[in-house]
Amino acid sequence: MTNIRRRDAVPTAEELEELARRDSLELAPGEAEELLPVVETLTDFGDVLDRLEGALLLPEPPPRDPGYVPEPAENPCNAFIRRCRVEGAGDGPLAGRTVGLKDNISLAGVPTTNGSRLSSYTPRHDAVVVERILAAGGTIVGKLNMDDFGASGLGETSAFGPARNPVDPSRSAGGSSGGSGAAVRCGAVDLSLGVDQGGSGRIPAAFCGVVAAKATHGLVPSWGVMHIDHTIDFVTPLARTVGDAALLLEMIAGSDWRDAQWVRGSLEPVKYTRAREQGVDGLRVAMVTEAADPEICDSAVLENLARSAEALAAAGAAVDEISIPLWRDGLAMFIPYIGHLFSDLFRTEGQGAGHLGAYDVDAMEAYARMRRSEGGLLALQIKAWLLADAFVHDRFFGIPYARLHNARLALRRAITDALGSRDLLVMPTMPMTAPKLADAGTPFAEVSMRTAAKLPFNTAPLNLSGHPALSVPSGVDGDGLPTAVQIVAAHFDEQTAFRAAFALEAATGPFVP
Repeated sequence: MTNIRRRDAVPTAEELEELARRDSLELAPGEAEELLPVVETLTDFGDVLDRLEGALLLPEPPPRDPGYVPEPAENPCNAFIRRCRVEGAGDGPLAGRTVGLKDNISLAGVPTTNGSRLSSYTPRHDAVVVERILAAGGTIVGKLNMDDFGASGLGETSAFGPARNPVDPSRSAGGSSGGSGAAVRCGAVDLSLGVDQGGSGRIPAAFCGVVAAKATHGLVPSWGVMHIDHTIDFVTPLARTVGDAALLLEMIAGSDWRDAQWVRGSLEPVKYTRAREQGVDGLRVAMVTEAADPEICDSAVLENLARSAEALAAAGAAVDEISIPLWRDGLAMFIPYIGHLFSDLFRTEGQGAGHLGAYDVDAMEAYARMRRSEGGLLALQIKAWLLADAFVHDRFFGIPYARLHNARLALRRAITDALGSRDLLVMPTMPMTAPKLADAGTPFAEVSMRTAAKLPFNTAPLNLSGHPALSVPSGVDGDGLPTAVQIVAAHFDEQTAFRAAFALEAATGPFVP
């Protein structure tokens, strides 16, 4: 950690003038000299930082084996970036279960790459979700492949090559948590965690034919994750069965004082696994008209959505349709807005601002040094986000982002209003099945558009709104590729969503052969 001493960095008048220019501050002649004594005082930390060292102690596990990079024969779907083995408690609900982590989730002592070409960082602290998995008896066996900085949806931007779909290795396993979907589907792990930042957990689940459980914003602590933005980051369980996804969510849900996600009140986990016995009799379920647009969704996807709706009706639910007109513009809101959100986080050294969560100072320093010394290695999508944000602030004073933010709140209210008259909303998770992976030489603009065009049409709106969303398999298309249905509930009503997910699983049999 950097040793910050007063005399190491005394500002000069010339530096103040340069800093003012960067921030469009106009200093009158001689004003820098006038400001200098006050700025010196504001940047003089004296020995206060030394006195406060240790005032807030963050848990730090004992040293661990950092693991190893697997050979291709041990990693046929390229799902793993690193193999390791970190044993949890001797007993507990996850005892005997193996778990993989998307490689933007901190596992102390094991390098984190964020799927990037930049230098890896080895954290000192476990993410909250890691602490909880280990306390529940789970064994963590690897860090899983992902898109570079989580900034794409098909796995094609990973510095380690894309994860491959176990159903058809020529096709995408999804992104950005592609390794999390592939590792679960091929049986390399029992359970995995993705981080869903626009669909990044649900997309791989849908393409690989497994279950994903994106909870309500704030229910699962995101401390220890390399963020895109605190308001759209969702640590997401993936599993081969609804019961296993429910169990893993039970283990990782609940408040933590370190978390930067701002939620009113303390949150306690619920026994989501008990939803299996509750059934769906009497539930009011609506298919969202705009989310099932035949101009956007493939015919097989819609046919399997209809079969899922019929299965819920046969199990006793009342199923109809509902319109949420703003849904149609959810993706159009999201695509420019996520770049703005990430840019704010990037410029605060990966920690964000305006929250009461704990800062991981070591991670912050590593991030700050990396972005300054290795900026040329940043993913092209990251560079595009940062440049677009700078342009919009310079040319339009950031006003378009303010308008998108308010539209986001309107969408959140519209979805909440729809759930005022229905218990659940259903729709396709993905408008299509897993596409063929792009060739290695595909131009960046084309790779970017493969995500932006329509891929997260039904997932991104729920990152904006914060509603819980489960993705469960709904069948296959004519090529045997999985389709999926998304089940959306009111904020903090994951239990009701799991009731429908269990009912669909019971109606169709095991999702994974």
